[in-house]
Amino acid sequence: MPKLTFEVRAHTILGDSSETITELALSGFIDAANYQTFEGALDEALATDRRCLLIDFTGVKYINSTGISGLIRYSEKLKEKSGILCLASVEKSVGLSMHLLGVTSLIPFAKDVEAGRAHVGEFIAGRASASPVPEVPDDDPDGIAGEKGATGLTKVVLRKRAKSGAPTGRVLVITPSKSRFTKVLRLRFGALNGDYHLLHDAKEALDRYDVINPDIVVIDQRCDPRGEFVSRVKGRRDRSLTSIIKIYGESQTVLGPNEFKIWENDFLVDPFEVLELFTLTEAELLRVPRDRKVFTQQVHFEFRTVKENVEKAYKLAESVILQSVGEEDEKTALFAAVKEGIDNAVVHGNGRDESKTVDVNFLVDQTKVTVIIEDQGSGFDFEYYLSHLHAEDAFNEAKDRIIEENIRGGLGILLMSRCADRIQYSGPGNILRLEKNIR
Repeated sequence: MPKLTFEVRAHTILGDSSETITELALSGFIDAANYQTFEGALDEALATDRRCLLIDFTGVKYINSTGISGLIRYSEKLKEKSGILCLASVEKSVGLSMHLLGVTSLIPFAKDVEAGRAHVGEFIAGRASASPVPEVPDDDPDGIAGEKGATGLTKVVLRKRAKSGAPTGRVLVITPSKSRFTKVLRLRFGALNGDYHLLHDAKEALDRYDVINPDIVVIDQRCDPRGEFVSRVKGRRDRSLTSIIKIYGESQTVLGPNEFKIWENDFLVDPFEVLELFTLTEAELLRVPRDRKVFTQQVHFEFRTVKENVEKAYKLAESVILQSVGEEDEKTALFAAVKEGIDNAVVHGNGRDESKTVDVNFLVDQTKVTVIIEDQGSGFDFEYYLSHLHAEDAFNEAKDRIIEENIRGGLGILLMSRCADRIQYSGPGNILRLEKNIR
């Protein structure tokens, strides 16, 4: 995940009354990992005592709700000084979250830096407001773009049972070497009304995967110590519904102390009864075809609250969304909601405790994407926040809390509700369910 970098510079607006304004150029991600840098950049920009701030968003690829809260707070600080905060060159994928929240009714957006300077100049001359009006019309076909006037001011609208009754299926077993165990597997799985394949190398299995096209894979941990095979299978939409059963040695850990893990469907830890493996495998062979009638993709991963793992979670979530959602704006909105949910689980749920984990489960069917995010925190009073989501002034209430109480957050649940079609909490509030319609 890119770090956030910034540059503060001055620019003189020439006109009836020349005035020097502060420009802040940002590049990277404005997220939980980089928020302190972002706030420090804003503090440095405002330390000049100038009343006008133009923020160049050209290099910004993402902003979370805490970052948006920061923009609101600093915008209000400038308004108190009879000044203005203006954003320029905001990418559509970045601006969509802000538009869905209603920020575009508070802060002006310009299509580029030059247009931003022109708008600030109009403000200094008394011909433009510090808050953009009117709102973007609901019938805007793009939902984001639309120039206004000479300044180029834009609104960021931003798988047959066998006749014998045994299950049918293609089984791939990956184990380091042939043994009495593999002979037993061949006898048992060979009786299935399907195909049985035995390989000893995970890379070869991946190379031959599409030819074998297995319904179920039984893999020994020694062949996939870092989980790369599981990751390569589960990370692709056309393979993710394959059931994977992993066999761990007695001394092997299922989830390491600082690990990021894409989960197999089930696992066994040695020693175990061979009958247990057969029962599990045959149950999976019955389940898989049923699931394929409903789901198109399933990805389940878990990670400890370590910065590098959080970044992996963002990337994997984005990959799943890119494969499952068609419309570009819908992809952007869902990723913003999921990333916000992960951020909340890491920061608020687990309190950044690296011994705790966050569990994320993607379920994609023909009509929607469901994402379940669970942390190991004690929860919170989610009913209070959910009850305020649909109020007409929900954003204004959140904005007032940000300004009056000088808080850094307060928009996370509202942002997720605007970016997803359904939001639900369960348990004490440590399990979040998001749904996004895709058809």
